[in-house]
Amino acid sequence: MQKKNKALTALLASALGFAGTHGWAAVGLVPGMIHHGFLAATVGGLADWFAVTALFRKPLGFISYRTEILKRNRARIMDAIVEFTSEDLLSVENIMAVVRGQDTASLLADYLEHRGGREHVRGVVDEVALRVAGSIDTHAAAASLAPAVREGLSGLALERVLTDVLQLLAQEHRSRKAIMTLLSIAEQVLWAPAMQEALLSNIRVLRRAYEGDSAGRAFVLAALDLSDERILEIFNERVAAYIRELASGDTDAYDTLQSGFAALLGRLAEDEAVTRLFRGWRDHYLEHLDIAEFLEGWLERNLKGKDPFWLPHINKFLDERIDEFVKSETLQHNWDRLVKEFLEGELHKHHGLIQGLIRERLDELSDDEMTAFVESKVSDDLQMIRINGSIVGALVGMALYLAVWLAERMCGT
Repeated sequence: MQKKNKALTALLASALGFAGTHGWAAVGLVPGMIHHGFLAATVGGLADWFAVTALFRKPLGFISYRTEILKRNRARIMDAIVEFTSEDLLSVENIMAVVRGQDTASLLADYLEHRGGREHVRGVVDEVALRVAGSIDTHAAAASLAPAVREGLSGLALERVLTDVLQLLAQEHRSRKAIMTLLSIAEQVLWAPAMQEALLSNIRVLRRAYEGDSAGRAFVLAALDLSDERILEIFNERVAAYIRELASGDTDAYDTLQSGFAALLGRLAEDEAVTRLFRGWRDHYLEHLDIAEFLEGWLERNLKGKDPFWLPHINKFLDERIDEFVKSETLQHNWDRLVKEFLEGELHKHHGLIQGLIRERLDELSDDEMTAFVESKVSDDLQMIRINGSIVGALVGMALYLAVWLAERMCGT
């Protein structure tokens, strides 16, 4: 707007100068040059004002011949803009020339390692994985998996597994661990309150049966201070000592126990009745087990929730892949090549979208809006043309006046 005012001021100054110097041409050379300079400046300014105005609207509001150039030639101008922008400025070659100058792998590695990219990628993957897991219909999934699971369990020879387990336990170093475990359990059972109460109750029954109607037996037990509690205490001490002796593993009693335990396991492993019993138990259990309900509950507990068991494994996998990418030049080179090949391919396939987007944006503007938009972008430069027109016109006018004056003098001479 400021340059537009300057252009208008220059035109008015030229016109006022021309009017103010009327009659100077007869006074002398310099006054005549000034007068004709103002005249030429006024003509040049008016011509450039007309030309600039005719680009956007009708000069003086009614001169329509060859004016409103933008509106009259909108279609042709839009085609030229779209073609220039899409085919020249934003051509595939120009875009790829910029892309090829960038090391996309280094940019990605820097983002992942130093700009929070690792945490962002992990957060996005976790959110997507949790949403996918949360959207699973566990009831339908369990119903679909149940028949296959039931068939697999029915065909699984679990009795052979039992036989192999018993044979493994029968080996000396494994049977020793099993015996030690059983002895530890036996000691815990011995000192359990419920077991102590049961032992004490049985001691009382045995005591009454032993004494019967015999006062002598009762007297002997009383004289030896063998109360029910004392008998239980002696029993506990003897059993605990025996368990500790067996647990030492260095006694004949332990050797006997170990050999007997190993022999028992060996016989059980070879006993067909045990195999049939186990097979029957398996079939009975599978027959009454609601596998679909079991699977649904397992899926709900383990797949869903804010912190399922599988989430840390996904995060660990992501961290390992990111670390591998950051450290490997080969991976980065392959990534950079693939990205650029992908972008170039997509640009070739969808380059027409650029034309469509540009044309769509231009079509949104009415004739007046487009004229105002273009004028707002080039108005200052066009006003400078008007100012330059006045200046150049003034110089040309003075030069022509000087040339005519010299010619008249030379011819008159």
